[in-house]
Amino acid sequence: MAVKQVTVFIGNKEGRIEKVTEVLKKNGINISSLSLAESVDFGLLRLIVSDPEKAKDALKDEGLSARLSDVIAVEISNEAGSLHELLTALVDFNIEYMYVLSSADTASMIMKIKDHAAAESVLEAKGFRVLAQSEVCR
Repeated sequence: MAVKQVTVFIGNKEGRIEKVTEVLKKNGINISSLSLAESVDFGLLRLIVSDPEKAKDALKDEGLSARLSDVIAVEISNEAGSLHELLTALVDFNIEYMYVLSSADTASMIMKIKDHAAAESVLEAKGFRVLAQSEVCR
């Protein structure tokens, strides 16, 4: 039940994130979660959005480098120790990166794991709720 994430490669200069959000706004695409990582020359903006295909196409139409990738969204309770329990369940997997989508009661961890199907099976077997795209973008 992979969630589609949009990754945008952006130059490390002023106004680049604003350009991304302008394109998404113009196309009626809502952002549910994001992560920004930077290096000296460029940044990686990772987004969970309401319509990933449309977002990727709209961003590319505006000259931005965007691609889709599969990530896992897992719901955990928003309390001390919940993240540790999740990571303990995934101890045999290499988590490439992760970020959070949080609310008052729950948090959803967005994770990039190479073998996401196997990771999802392990999580579900251990009682974790793996979320679908529609649940993450409510």
